Amino acid sequence: MPLRTIILGSCLLLACDTAESPHCPLGSAELQPGVCTATPKAGGVVVRVNSVGFLPGTPKQATYAGPASTFVIRRADGGKKPEDDPVVFPDMPGDVGPALSASDSGEPEVHVVDFSDLNVPGEYYVAVDGVGTSEHFRIGSDVFVEPFHAAMLGMYGWRCGTAVSFDWQDQTFAHGACHLHDDPALGGWHDAGDYGKYTNNGSFALGMMLLAWDHFRDRLEDVVLAVPEQDNGIPDYLDECSYQLGWLLGMQYDDGSVSDRLTAANFDPLTTMPEASTALRSMSSASTKATADFAAVAAHAARVFREFDPDLAQRAEGAAVKAWQFLLANTAPIQPPASGFTGSYSGDSDLDDRFWAAAEIFETTGDKDALAAFENASKTFNVAANWDWDNVANLGIFTYLASTQDGRDDAVVTRLTLALENSAANLAMTAETHPYGRSLGAYYNWGVNGTIARTTLVFVTASRVDPDNSRRYLDAASTQLGHLFGRNYYGRSFMTGVGAKPPLHPHHRPSIADSVEQPWPGLLVGGPSKSDPAPATVWQDDSADYTSNEVAINWNAPLIYALAAFQPTP
Repeated sequence: MPLRTIILGSCLLLACDTAESPHCPLGSAELQPGVCTATPKAGGVVVRVNSVGFLPGTPKQATYAGPASTFVIRRADGGKKPEDDPVVFPDMPGDVGPALSASDSGEPEVHVVDFSDLNVPGEYYVAVDGVGTSEHFRIGSDVFVEPFHAAMLGMYGWRCGTAVSFDWQDQTFAHGACHLHDDPALGGWHDAGDYGKYTNNGSFALGMMLLAWDHFRDRLEDVVLAVPEQDNGIPDYLDECSYQLGWLLGMQYDDGSVSDRLTAANFDPLTTMPEASTALRSMSSASTKATADFAAVAAHAARVFREFDPDLAQRAEGAAVKAWQFLLANTAPIQPPASGFTGSYSGDSDLDDRFWAAAEIFETTGDKDALAAFENASKTFNVAANWDWDNVANLGIFTYLASTQDGRDDAVVTRLTLALENSAANLAMTAETHPYGRSLGAYYNWGVNGTIARTTLVFVTASRVDPDNSRRYLDAASTQLGHLFGRNYYGRSFMTGVGAKPPLHPHHRPSIADSVEQPWPGLLVGGPSKSDPAPATVWQDDSADYTSNEVAINWNAPLIYALAAFQPTP
């Protein structure tokens, strides 16, 4: 998802009864391209809920726009009419929550339906008297298993330098071996809806997936994934991580610096399959931002792979140290090339990247100079709520606070722990008060769905250092998954192939160019962007709209982390 010119549309809200549209909320209609009805059609699904489902013991809420009413939860028994399905909760119709205003979606009155006390496994839906019903959802311990596997297939489908083939919901998705002239940096994941490969974003995405392994190894170690490396003695989850790591190691130059990106000069047409992308590609010159992110994730990977692939771990550690030494010798920022390549992950300083690198180098090697560099720089960083590739400091803080090395400054540990707890508490409060459970409230950015998923890293990491509030933070994390899977203005899942009415037209070249009607599964679209009076309303399920419907590895990776947090424990 490299930076591009942003062009936003908007959806005017008018009353009409026309055909339902993929551009508009569930139950509403489209007058003309980009113009939606405000009032849902009779019988439309207007109660917005996490259509994937809920774990027992976690918050369970739905949201609708309209007047106050009462609700019941019905078991989905397949009755011809909703009233034929049995009511399971509550004993008598329950009152919905008080009227709220959803400023970011322009809805003057919305209500929250809370059914958190329903924990019996089964398939259900919400029925609000005089308003309508929700999509069906499940309650069970395994509700996030399928989405997790889909998200991992999303990463596998992004593999470059090899043929890819897998099945999902009785459909085969495949592309041929591609970009075989990327030597010496073969492999890795395509970055987004295009075929470029970027060290900054590629390291960032891998770093979040490695953190998921650190936190949830017990839930991931025995998971069987549809990857070619099955039964090689390495957990399948780490096989996917290893594929990206191998590419990153090929991006390092002899002096320790690291190429900023590997792309062609121009983007391929949208109708280009990976194997048909034959434009000349090359490695760019190095940047200190890329070098620092590489040093960080290679050091982290060295720790993870020591047990499973000692040779790879040793190679990664050596490369990380070499990159770190280059950074020490080159304290002034080295910017990436300004032309000749597609996209750019640039425009900010490299201080946050060096900060992350210092933490990972210290944790892997015990280097006290790296520790000093981190602690000296820590005064300028806090735990960010909305963070992305342009501010990776959180990853450094998470590693530092969980460090097993000796020598940390107690005062720095205390300050950063409090910063983490404060950030998590503020995000949780926002999620608890926003009508759609968004941890970011009315904040929007390009790729905001990935940013929302990324708040789960803050929640879960805080739960590990603040046990008194652990339940609150984990509940807030599960609520973010609910928002992404349907409790949103559109009442739709934002992940291809999963949940109710998922995106059908992502800005993703293989989904556009292949002969399969359905898009490639397991991809989180960016979601509604900013620069609109009602920013929640500007998402379009349109492959041409890269500002709101592109997909990217730095959005999938935190979603994988969030889903890993709620996988069944052995």
